[in-house]
Amino acid sequence: MKKIILSLGIAILLLAISLRAYFALVPPPQATLHEALADIIPSKLSGWKIKDMDMAESPESSARISNFLNFDDAIFRVFEKGDTFVGLYIAYWSPGKASYRWAGAHTPDTCWVQNGWTRIDRKYSVPFQHKGDQFQPAEFGIYEKSGNAQKVYFWHLVGGAAFGYEQQGGHNILGALLDIKHHGFDLRQEQFFIRLSSNQNMDDLLRLSGFDQILDSLSTIGLVDATESSAR
Repeated sequence: MKKIILSLGIAILLLAISLRAYFALVPPPQATLHEALADIIPSKLSGWKIKDMDMAESPESSARISNFLNFDDAIFRVFEKGDTFVGLYIAYWSPGKASYRWAGAHTPDTCWVQNGWTRIDRKYSVPFQHKGDQFQPAEFGIYEKSGNAQKVYFWHLVGGAAFGYEQQGGHNILGALLDIKHHGFDLRQEQFFIRLSSNQNMDDLLRLSGFDQILDSLSTIGLVDATESSAR
């Protein structure tokens, strides 16, 4: 057992030295976000009431953790039309700002549940299309609190690609090794965490005038799957 622990320690040390040398020699990728999220996401839609909420009021960013998320830009914008509620939460980290594991730790499965929500359904890598464009696969869940059920689609984009959450490694050395397997040694890609939640089903939302403009804005920040678009 001692030999195994020693070998693991040496492997971790060598990995850390290798990564430090790599980061010192190779610059991080260029950022793709060059405009404030508040200017990209619709602030006016005919027939909709729109309100910007404080990030600390979202389940992901409760006051006790909002200062630790360390994002470069973020928005929590609420859209209401009649009895329909749509909440759009986006957090952005520039290349090298946060680890993938840390940025992805405030999914609804973690933060919503810790804030008193109950997860009653969960699906992984759900296909999502908009105006003929294939979006990155979405994570989907239904969460309920005090009789209020929210249908939630969310994406964690790492370097423009969706980071899937089914059978992922935890916040440990195994998780870090999985990150290297999927993304290579350069673990400094920019990241978006996008959450679209509503009390209505997606089919009903798509029939509402103006909702397509919300999805258009998500296309603008890179939610369209470039690999699928180029294949057509």
